[in-house]
Parts: sequence; C-alpha cells; structure tokens
Amino acid sequence: MPSTARCATLVVPRDWGSKRVAGTYDIAVARIPASSPGKRRGVLTFNPGGPGSAALSNISWVYGLLPTKVRERFDLVAWDPRGVGMSQPVISGCNGKSPHAAPTGPVDWKAWVTKFVKAQAATAAACLKLNRDTAPYVGTWQIVHDVDALREALGEETLSFWGMSYGSTVGRAYAQYFPSRVRALLLDGVISPVSTIELWSREHTWDDPAAINTMLDAFGPEYRRKYAVVFSALDTKTLPYEGGRLNRWEAGYSIIQWASFQTTWSSARYLIDRLYDAASKRSSRSIKRAARASAWFDPHYTYVNCADMPDRPSIDQLTAIAEEGFRSGGVPVAQSALREGAQCAGLPSLGRPLGQITVPITLSTPPLIANSIADNRTPWSAALEMVEAFTGAGLVRYGGTHHIIYGRTTPCVHEPITRYLTKLKVPAAEVRCPLVWYG
Repeated sequence: MPSTARCATLVVPRDWGSKRVAGTYDIAVARIPASSPGKRRGVLTFNPGGPGSAALSNISWVYGLLPTKVRERFDLVAWDPRGVGMSQPVISGCNGKSPHAAPTGPVDWKAWVTKFVKAQAATAAACLKLNRDTAPYVGTWQIVHDVDALREALGEETLSFWGMSYGSTVGRAYAQYFPSRVRALLLDGVISPVSTIELWSREHTWDDPAAINTMLDAFGPEYRRKYAVVFSALDTKTLPYEGGRLNRWEAGYSIIQWASFQTTWSSARYLIDRLYDAASKRSSRSIKRAARASAWFDPHYTYVNCADMPDRPSIDQLTAIAEEGFRSGGVPVAQSALREGAQCAGLPSLGRPLGQITVPITLSTPPLIANSIADNRTPWSAALEMVEAFTGAGLVRYGGTHHIIYGRTTPCVHEPITRYLTKLKVPAAEVRCPLVWYG
C-alpha cells in the first residue's frame, strides 16, 4: 500500500434493515489523498469485483491505472466489503472438492449435473452450518448501506464510484437506493441489473464461445483449426502434462479463464500450441503450464450472489443449459455454465435480495457504462441492459474480450472515461473502440 495511504475502520450495524439484530461489523478503509489539493473534486471509490475481491490489497493496482488528471482531483478511497480481506465478519471452513468427471468419452449430462449439484449442495449446507450467523448479512443490499455510511463518515455530499465486474452491481444498487449521493458512476465490465442465477448460467453457453473465438481470430486463421483439433483429441484421450495427463475439463477451464483478459491470451496460445503438437504427435514434450481450477466453492461469492438473486435452478434446467453449452462449445463451455448455475444449490434464500428496477434510475449526471463486446465474464448484452436501467446513460464499447477496460486497454477507451470522471461529460453517442493486441 502506498506510504500516502491513510487507514481507518468504519463500524456498521450487522443488519441495516432491523435494529433487533444485534452486533456490528468493522469495515477496513484506506484513503490516498488527491495529489493536487487545489484541484480536488471529491472522493473516487471503487469495488474491484468478485464478489469477494478485497479493495485495500488492490488500492496500489487501481491507483496505478488512474491517469494523473484523476489522481490530482480525487481522494482514492478503498474499503473491503463485509466478510472480505480485513473487514468483518470472518467466513471460514468452507472447503469442498469437485466430484470426479469422466476424462474422455460421451457425457451423460443429466447424470453429471445431478452428481455435481449434489456435491455442491452438500458443501454449501456444511458451510452454511458453520456461518449461519453471518451468511445472511453479507449481500449487496447491506454493502450499499455501508457505502453510504462511509460517504457520511468522510464528510462528502456525493461520491464518484467505479464499479468493476461485480462492483457494477454495487454501483448500480447504490444509485438505486441513494441516487442523490452519486456524483459520477462508472460501471465497467457490467453485470445485468435484471440477472438471475439461471440467466448467469445460460449466458456462458454463448459468451464463452464468443470470447474464445475472438481470441483465436486475434492469434491468426490457423488457430480455430488448432483449437478444434485439440479438443477433438481430448474427447478421446488425455495429453502429457508435467509428469501427468491433462484432460478436457482442465484444458477447457484454462482456455476460458485466459480468454477473459488480453494479458493472459499468450498463456492460452502457448497451451493450444503445445496441446496441438501433442495431439498431432509432433512433440513429446510435456505441457509446462496450465491454469488450475481454484477452490470450487467460494463462500463469499456464493453468499452474496445467492442473496442478490434468490432463484435456484432445477436439475432439469441446469441439464438443459449444460446440453446447450455442449452444443455451442463442447465440454468446457457446458461445465462453465454448470458451475455458474449450481452455485446456490443446497442454500435457502439468504438475506435481502436487491429490489427490482421498475423505472429507469435518474441521476444528476447519468452513468457511463463500459464493456468489451466479447467479454465472457460480463457479456455485452448485460451492458445494454444496464444502459436501459438509467436515464441518459453513456456507453463505451471495446472490440475485444478484456474484462474491466478502463486503464487496461487503449486511449480510445481511457480518454472519454477520464473526461467523464473529471468533467462529468457523458459521451453524446456510443464510443466504439477497436480491439488492439500486439501478441
């Protein structure tokens, strides 16, 4: 954390909705003052995504993304959401193991979905038993009330907010509940304001193939063929990997994760090249790196999403989605959709869901929405739905897959966003920025 950062603790009620729920939580906060106090415009705060990403540990990274014009004019304020990083409560004891999947051959999707959901539900139930006193109080409804308490504690009439990925839900909800307290609202890598767990799952049946194909096209015309050869081979055999064997589930997870960020495209290309060589028997070298699936049950991610979106897709719904994903992108896409759709299995309704938007939200300065057109974490359709949720929202489109685009892509993206934050100027028309990748 920079030496100029000042740290503090904000004390908030355990439940903003009921005084009968006793107790408080400590929320960790850090602030980097504006570098030119005479030009100061107020506070810019952010949520880096997740749910479950800590802001304090990311404050140096975010500060580094900001241009001088923004650093001069704003105090950058970071806060770890409840249950994350250095903020209370502590959520623990939730390790789970994914059930074994057949490495090759046909997949009986109804049987696999049933097995996967059963294992997910068992882990979720065990985790909830250990965290029953905290799980209902970490959802976004509670978080946005924490944000407004933070604004008041800082002595600010309004806040400028940069919501990244899941942070776009926090920013949208803050504007929904506290519209008069928003100076500027940048929603970057956008989650739909009308999403459900089922729709989140279904999105992967087309946004993962879109991201993969956009990435492969950037690599060159031969890479679609290489990709097809690799995954056709992986349906019938595993391939050498660091003294072991790499299967279609692991390779697919790697490609999907790496497609999300242009900074990791080179890792995807390396893996495709090595697997292609192995599948074509051009090389006997072991693959030297591949992404490994992280812990498949993340309690904070799960508890927040399952409070915000109370639907619980059935086995039949998830089977239909997995089969649709398989048709559009094979086993990797089917499993990506299933992981998303099964995240709330075994859990009851948690906490307070976010209220529905019945009329467009009107702010003194409309928000600016930014998204990649082939982002497979927050698809382009969600950005369009977010635009419709506000009166007069602006839109910045980037032609690649990169998830969260301000400060990380091109001047075409960065300049209108900086102008918006510093001068409150919303672009009169959609800003369209082409993909730039030098490989």
